[in-house]
Amino acid sequence: MMFRWLFPNENALTPAENAAWKLSALRIILVSGFLFEIWIAVHISASAFASGNYKVIWAVGLLYVIKSVAIYYSTRSVRASAGLLILNIYGVTLAVATLIPDHQITALGYILVYAAPLIARLFLGLRLALWLMFLNIFPFLFLISRTNQYGWHDLQVSLPSVQTDVHALIFLFFNFCLPLAVFRVLHELDSTLTQFTRTSKALKLSHAQYQEIFENAGTALILTDAAGQILQANNQANTLLGRHSHGEQSRDLFSWLLMENSVRLQDKYDQETDELRLSAYQTRDGKMVVMNNISQTSTGEFIVALSDVSSFYAMHNALQLSIEREDYLSSHDLLTNLPNRDMLRQHLTSVLANQDGTHVTALVSFRLNSIRHANQQFGAPAGDTLLRRFADELGNVLPENSFCTRLRSIVFSFVLERFQTPGEVVLFVENIREKMPKEIEINGEMLQVQFSAGIALLRNGESEPDDLIRRSEMALDAARKSSDQSTSLFDDAEAQEIRRNIEIEVGIISGLKHHEFHLMYQPKICHQGKLAGVEALLRWDSASLGRVSPAEFIPVAERSGLIHHISDFVLDAVCAQIRVWLDTHGESPVVALNLSVIDLARTDLIELIEERCQHYRIETCYLELEITETGLIANEAISIQHLNALKKRGFSIAIDDFGTGYSSLSKLSHFPAHTVKIDRSFVAQIGYNAKSEMIIKAIISLAEILSCKTVAEGVENEDQESFLKQVGCDFFQGYYFYHPLNRRDMGDLLLSNLPLLKQAS
Repeated sequence: MMFRWLFPNENALTPAENAAWKLSALRIILVSGFLFEIWIAVHISASAFASGNYKVIWAVGLLYVIKSVAIYYSTRSVRASAGLLILNIYGVTLAVATLIPDHQITALGYILVYAAPLIARLFLGLRLALWLMFLNIFPFLFLISRTNQYGWHDLQVSLPSVQTDVHALIFLFFNFCLPLAVFRVLHELDSTLTQFTRTSKALKLSHAQYQEIFENAGTALILTDAAGQILQANNQANTLLGRHSHGEQSRDLFSWLLMENSVRLQDKYDQETDELRLSAYQTRDGKMVVMNNISQTSTGEFIVALSDVSSFYAMHNALQLSIEREDYLSSHDLLTNLPNRDMLRQHLTSVLANQDGTHVTALVSFRLNSIRHANQQFGAPAGDTLLRRFADELGNVLPENSFCTRLRSIVFSFVLERFQTPGEVVLFVENIREKMPKEIEINGEMLQVQFSAGIALLRNGESEPDDLIRRSEMALDAARKSSDQSTSLFDDAEAQEIRRNIEIEVGIISGLKHHEFHLMYQPKICHQGKLAGVEALLRWDSASLGRVSPAEFIPVAERSGLIHHISDFVLDAVCAQIRVWLDTHGESPVVALNLSVIDLARTDLIELIEERCQHYRIETCYLELEITETGLIANEAISIQHLNALKKRGFSIAIDDFGTGYSSLSKLSHFPAHTVKIDRSFVAQIGYNAKSEMIIKAIISLAEILSCKTVAEGVENEDQESFLKQVGCDFFQGYYFYHPLNRRDMGDLLLSNLPLLKQAS
């Protein structure tokens, strides 16, 4: 704590205050003097008290009060504290001179004041230091005169050890207090010198960096004064003007630019005035130069940027080339130089207009599927290289004069004409695929070339090129989704399916927004025929598509990523309905709802389910989450993690469609399930297929081993019920008991089963 006070942090001081090293040096003098000299003060005071010289005690006390006040003010004002220190020094000298009659001891006291100018210079400025140096002449004259300068004999006292005390005072002040302060100042000078050296190096580095920027700015730069005298020019400017970077030569900028050969360049884009806005100057070697920019620096110099416009007189030809280039770019792909979609449309329009119906014409599209791997492994430039190389290779294997285009991004299309049958077209395309390289070298590494192909045949009487292009892309999309990415010929039924899927995808978003989805409830029955729970079933009555089966819209939602929105809706609706039943009847059955494969991989799954339960104030025991066996295996690690977390929170877990997947017993034993649901495909075979009956028995036995309850789905007759009860199935669902019920009918069923539900709870 003391060291932090003696050596304060410079950052703690405001700019208006003295530097930290001054404050530190001043405090060192004050504190060291206060501590080192206190025993002298005590000794003198004791001697004075013993001899009855109380005025000495008063003098010593006054001097220590001054020193104490100086220490206190060092925290507030360096100047005030330094002034009190100087006052204390002169006070000590005055006390020695007036109170001690011995001339030799008095002379020692005068020595103290010689330190006052040094202290004044350090803390109060040069002017006061000079005044004190002048003032100290008088004590010096008194000292060498060896006279009693004051003549205050009535104040003088005689103390037995005063000589020792004064010697000790001089010794401590000049051997400790003052040197310690000087050491602090010298330390600050060393630090300042180090900082100066470091700053000097940084400035040199900064200068070198700015010099590099100036030399390598990418344009000709000249630094001039206000009179146009060249102060500095980079290599580009010297080359442009024909100057040498060294040697005696004219520094006048306009001595290098011939004014008599200058021209005024009219800005042709100025629509309002014919004012000439630009001047070009001829250099000594015949170049035409313009001053692109003139900027004034903070020190009054000017930075002039020059450009060579020697080719200005060839502007007409360059403009013509530019127009041609613009036309080319508007109809061609910049990366591959192939015709673009607009050119393909124009070409197909010509083909459609000239078709005779006797030959087969096709539009073939290739999609480069390996582009993503190239981008991820080598970066976007490598992907561009792959696209160019693929375009070149495709052009090499196609027949001469074939019309090949870059349709979009990674899709290339070409037109095939004069074939006799569609089969010939397919064989030709397969031949093209075989001739294409299987690998292309990128950045020294061989990258596999994978692409899919789609073919659309020109129809008789067809007149719209966009229809043919669209069919080609549909066929390409079908080929891309196939397992082997083979060639796909456009099929009307396939196109209808694609359109249907698109309509469903768009309809899901609209249906959720306009409340077209609703829930039905399939009761789950125990052996006594009483209600044991329900399963929430999602139904969709679309305003534009009519009633859409879950078997149709759920796969579309999973592929498009919309399944999250559907699951959120179902979870919210189920929780809300449980709350209604609890408020109305005081009890609710356990409601099972299905989670998709994609839901299991959601990072916010557990938080979402818990948040909905908390929002509707329902306990976790009222929810059962059904996961398909296939979904469990597809996301095994994350499934176990999420299901264990849900089980710990009190949710029931059911494995749906059990027996239809490919999971092993060892894997199933790790899943934290409470219930196993026997798939309806096995139940439907009861009485007809002995193998299915054996599978049902095995599933029930396995469930017992896993300590799980069993639920049979799709029970539709008494024979099925009897068999399932006989082999030990716990619960049943199916049309034999109840069809899916709406909310009102479910409420009636719940009312009739309330006693049993309350007894179970």
